[in-house]
Amino acid sequence: MTTSIRPRWRRWRRGRPFAAGLLLGLGGLELICVSWAGLGFLRFTGTAGAASWALGALFVVAGVTTWHNPALRYFSGVLAAVMSLVSLVAANLGGLLLGFLLTAVGSALALAWIPRQAPSTPQEEA
Repeated sequence: MTTSIRPRWRRWRRGRPFAAGLLLGLGGLELICVSWAGLGFLRFTGTAGAASWALGALFVVAGVTTWHNPALRYFSGVLAAVMSLVSLVAANLGGLLLGFLLTAVGSALALAWIPRQAPSTPQEEA
């Protein structure tokens, strides 16, 4: 009763907006990392640092939501698109633009994803 994990992984990945969730999660982590580590002489504290942490956490949650509940992809995609625009102003230019680009593309992919439908048989059409 041992089954390979690769076919199950492939089936799970293809049944949901995987790339969208991955980009949303990576963009959120990038926002958090930029505010946490700083860039040596630059310190991102204050409201920009707090906004980076809050928005980053929300992006990670949006990414996980698209993976575990693909039916909510429209909600999380629209929410992530709005938050990515907010991150430009509130969170250090959206994590020095890299976080903004990751989350904007991830939200667009979440909104554009359509689940695969099983091929119809001639008996179903009649």
